[in-house]
Amino acid sequence: MKKNRSTCHLTGKVLSKGYRIMKLTFIMIMGFTLASFAEGIAQTERINFKVDRIPAEMVIQQLKELTHYRFLYNHEEIRQLPAKQIEVKNATIEEVLQIFLSGSKLAYTIEDDVIIISPKLKKQPSQQVKAIRITGKVRDEQKQSLPGVTIQVKGTEFGAATDMNGTYTLSIPNNIGQNFTLVFSFVGMQTQEIAYTGKDTIDVVLRENVKAVDEVVVVGYGTIKQKDFTGSVSSVKTREIRDVPFISVDDALAGKASGVSVVKADGSPGGAVRIRIRGGASLLGTNDPLYVIDGIPTVVSDNYINGQSDITNPLEAANYGDDFNNSVEGAFSRGLNNLSGLNIADIESIDILKDASATAIYGSKAANGVVIITTKKGRKDTKPQLNLNYYIGFTNPIKEKVLNAEQYKSALKDAAQRFLTAREDAGKPMTGSQVEQAQRIINDPAFFGNADTDWLDLVLRTGTSQNVDVSVAGGGANSRYYTSLSYTGQDGTLIGTDFMRISGKISLDTDVSNYFRLYTNLNFGYTKNNITNGIYGQALTAPPTFSPYNEDGTYAALGDLNNDYRGYQNPLAVAAGTNRAKTYSFMGSVAGEVTFLKDFKFKSTVSINYNNYNQLNYVPSFVEVGGFYGREDSQGGMGTQAQSTVIDVFFENTLTYDKEFNENHRLNVLAGTSWEDHRKDYFSASGRGYPDDDYLNNLSSASIAANVKGSNPESRTSLLSFYVRANYVWKDRYLFTFTGRADASSKFAPDNQYGFFPSGAIAWRISEENFLNMVEWIDEIKVRASMGKTGTQSIGDHMWRTLYSPVSYGDKNALIPTQLGNDKIKWESTVQKDLGLDFSFMRGRLGGTFGYYHKVTDGTLLNMTPAPSSSYTTVVFNIAKIRNQGLEFDIHGDFIRKKDFRWTGNLNISRNVSKVLDINGGPFSDPNDRDAMNLGTSVVKEGEPLGLLYGRVATGIIKTQAQLEAAREEFSLWTIFDPYLNLGDIAYEYEDGFWKEDVIGHATPDFFGGYTNTINWNRFTLTALFTFSYGNDLIYQKDVSDSGMSSLANRGTRVLNHYSEDNTSSNRPRSMWATTYMLSSLNVYDASYLKLKTLSLSYNLPESICRKVRIKSASVYGTATNVFTITSYPGPDPEVSDDPTSVIGGGRDVSTYPTVKSYTFGIRINF
Repeated sequence: MKKNRSTCHLTGKVLSKGYRIMKLTFIMIMGFTLASFAEGIAQTERINFKVDRIPAEMVIQQLKELTHYRFLYNHEEIRQLPAKQIEVKNATIEEVLQIFLSGSKLAYTIEDDVIIISPKLKKQPSQQVKAIRITGKVRDEQKQSLPGVTIQVKGTEFGAATDMNGTYTLSIPNNIGQNFTLVFSFVGMQTQEIAYTGKDTIDVVLRENVKAVDEVVVVGYGTIKQKDFTGSVSSVKTREIRDVPFISVDDALAGKASGVSVVKADGSPGGAVRIRIRGGASLLGTNDPLYVIDGIPTVVSDNYINGQSDITNPLEAANYGDDFNNSVEGAFSRGLNNLSGLNIADIESIDILKDASATAIYGSKAANGVVIITTKKGRKDTKPQLNLNYYIGFTNPIKEKVLNAEQYKSALKDAAQRFLTAREDAGKPMTGSQVEQAQRIINDPAFFGNADTDWLDLVLRTGTSQNVDVSVAGGGANSRYYTSLSYTGQDGTLIGTDFMRISGKISLDTDVSNYFRLYTNLNFGYTKNNITNGIYGQALTAPPTFSPYNEDGTYAALGDLNNDYRGYQNPLAVAAGTNRAKTYSFMGSVAGEVTFLKDFKFKSTVSINYNNYNQLNYVPSFVEVGGFYGREDSQGGMGTQAQSTVIDVFFENTLTYDKEFNENHRLNVLAGTSWEDHRKDYFSASGRGYPDDDYLNNLSSASIAANVKGSNPESRTSLLSFYVRANYVWKDRYLFTFTGRADASSKFAPDNQYGFFPSGAIAWRISEENFLNMVEWIDEIKVRASMGKTGTQSIGDHMWRTLYSPVSYGDKNALIPTQLGNDKIKWESTVQKDLGLDFSFMRGRLGGTFGYYHKVTDGTLLNMTPAPSSSYTTVVFNIAKIRNQGLEFDIHGDFIRKKDFRWTGNLNISRNVSKVLDINGGPFSDPNDRDAMNLGTSVVKEGEPLGLLYGRVATGIIKTQAQLEAAREEFSLWTIFDPYLNLGDIAYEYEDGFWKEDVIGHATPDFFGGYTNTINWNRFTLTALFTFSYGNDLIYQKDVSDSGMSSLANRGTRVLNHYSEDNTSSNRPRSMWATTYMLSSLNVYDASYLKLKTLSLSYNLPESICRKVRIKSASVYGTATNVFTITSYPGPDPEVSDDPTSVIGGGRDVSTYPTVKSYTFGIRINF
């Protein structure tokens, strides 16, 4: 039962109702927006301007701040201008520019509020001279118009520039002839040359210049040029994932960044994803990174509320896995993802911060890395752009192979006969229920049903998915806007499962004046998941000899198997239940930014992250639920309705000082404070005894209130932070960064509430040194080093307190002890060191990163079980020190780069090695102590890595008489515990006369990574993503029961290849009735793989066709996912996880949802 926890927070108020927050934010957004639109375009102004021989770029920067104009220019051309002394009073911008550019080869043009500075071009000939007249339009790859593009006749000074709409007109005298070439150039774009062929209209699409040093990355509370960045970051290009039907953004990161391991838990639609950045170390809290979406921190969490309506999982119960009453809870933990409310089509950029230099600005939240997601905004001075995207897809399950009716009968008779023979050989009496049942299997024709049911066909289906999203973006002279709305619907490949999302975004940014800017942003989403309750496991084990329905249409029982405590049930009956989750999410912010004293900016932001979760579970009266001893009657049906609300309110203020003193010194300083107030409440009610399973199954229809619990608030915490970051660049080659953050959290006792998280970094741009800066093919060579400290507070609230929970006993109120307090617990802190080398050659044609990291997490928290006499169930300690270290390698390049053909590749490889350096009180490797750590099939051992798989140690199959005698000798009690021990049985290792239990596998890979291959040819683009993993092991939980026909449950076809007198070469044990097969090292397999994860082909329609139907551009695309996998793993897919949140678990394939392949076809239109 959840605890009714008292409130402990630092200061401040939180609005009590979520809808009030939403209402207030909406009013603020609309009010500020209407006010900003009331502002007119600034009139032509006169200025007083005085500078004394400062760099030309600084002159432009000061003109920006004094006027409403924006500037477009080439940085290299401006830097070559000599420093001038300028002093004017009451002058126009034209007069200032004439003085500024006098004596140079540059000129200016003014288009609305944009000043374009470009090389002087020879004036075009007058109309009296006969000329060739060429017109056209220049766009970027997103079909957006490009103003200020220079068009020049190669080898001459004749030329023109595009206007604000990207159009140009060029007149060329006849004396130049007709064999000339036009050169199109624009800052940030690749220069393009086009030979004149007689056409009067030449439209051009310029591609982005991929020179790495010019790229901008998003960091905490700002942006920075890649060349000035001292930390480790990976940026994911959204254009590579936009045609792939990823439901959640974390799933889209797979194979895209070095040091980032991504595994989807299973094939459920909209399901959870296991993501680790440079390993994990938290044994109690989450190991997922911190997501910052438009500046709002978001933590992935499991919203499932445990009721009393779970169902026994036969795959766990029969195979000696973890908790066997987890069909529903396990499905929810793998099927829910609170990032799925965000539409990927709204995302502009994804930047993954990995080292302490980059993440320390987020202090106590950043130990697991930070993923910064920036959504789209409009563009100023741009006409409204309407974008429409629609796709339809089909999802096919990868069907596991199980026995048909004939195979099932034959295998069961063979196992029964082997059991009777072994019992007779052992001198056991031929009596008892097991003997009687074995004899019936062999001799009674009526024991089996007459059906041949393919249960998997009955519960599996081809799922369909549809998505439509529409967005409008644009802007005026002083504002920009973006708004979108999308719908996504996906049917699961299991009957009764599906995912639906409605999401949208509104973004409005306005320059209220030259010195004040207003930002408003809103992301909202609604998701609905219908989640499985274990029907796939039921279908894998249901005997094929029984029909699904009785003659009267009711669900049929499974014969004698229906009495098995392990919970085998009719899969279709179980599928009649309900497991539904609805989530309403809202993230909004309002910010104002003031620029003053030229170099200072102050920004104040109010943000809200609101999440409302609703859950409905119903188990029909004809389905049994899980109990302490296994299955038990649902007593007329059992239902649970629950909800929870989480509200996070953030108040942030930042002051930025950005100063370029001269060409040798640049300084950027950010200082800020943040206040976060977190509040959560929940309510849950369960009832039994419903009059009807189809209609009268709401909670109000229950005759018995089985369980009611709730708390408002359940938890309330606060976090107060102060932070500072300084970046200094000397001579454009020596880089220094310092970051510090102080956090105070109410989650800890008063003496341990405060933490300080500093970091420092240096970098050397070797390519800017005199001995290299003249080498044209070298863009960048940068060596960097950093060290810093981050923390973790992703733990339960008030775990330092001794807690009591209210209960009722004998119609009286009572309190029972539930948590023993420990006021000594403190932050989990991580110290990370990082070395890196960044390089880029031949204008971005070849580039990459090589890095090494070493991080140690100290004070890892863990729940321990105190002595039963204490009456408390748990107590928390800082108990472990864990190290993660590894290597990262990322290389990308253009194999071929031509006008109509481009072939690029991006490869990343990573290796992470963890080690438990210390566990206070001993290594806890004794199996008798494992229950206290609640590790299930995993174990934590001092001196060993994380991800250890635990079970019986087996060496193979007993195949010779000598091996059998040796086994019986080592296992002296075999006549009691394994009386039928013989040839064909599993050969175990023994310790102290019993089966040895120890580490049987390692769930973490030796290395992993991804490779993205992109080919552009004319209007076609082909993108393939390969992911791979090597050296990791996986427990195939179903393989335990597939070892033999020990019960009436169905098995996979692998059971047919068992050891027998006719098959002595088999490495699988003999199949025998009434034998207990335990999890051992024989059920652990190498899960290394190479997978073609996604394959996308797109085609951009010709502009001539687009013009005819009055659209700007259009493309069609098709995508396939999970195309093929190369692996020796015997299960359907080695890329699965049973526990996405754990760093010590998650190394099992529990076969609860089938692996899927999908095929998607779509169209994207820009109006």
